[in-house]
Amino acid sequence: MSFNFFNNHNNDDLVKIKVEAQQVIIDRYKLASYIAAGVVAASAMMALGGVGLLYFGKISEATLTTGVGALATMTSIQYAKQTKDELFDMLKDIKEDH
Repeated sequence: MSFNFFNNHNNDDLVKIKVEAQQVIIDRYKLASYIAAGVVAASAMMALGGVGLLYFGKISEATLTTGVGALATMTSIQYAKQTKDELFDMLKDIKEDH
């Protein structure tokens, strides 16, 4: 079996490749959003735990827990936004090539 790397592909093959690439990008974006949602949920629980500790008079632990929760929330939201922007840029590039 010989391979011809310089063979001109027809347009249908290129369209199939682009569709598959779009699907991979969308699947990765979904996974990243699920992970970000999990981090947001975990950080919200930590923040609520911090409020509970504050309520029971454990000030230093509450401050630490709330700070960690807020930091995790901001980081995950920033990551989700960055991932979304990258997805839209890639889809835009694919559409311009098509």
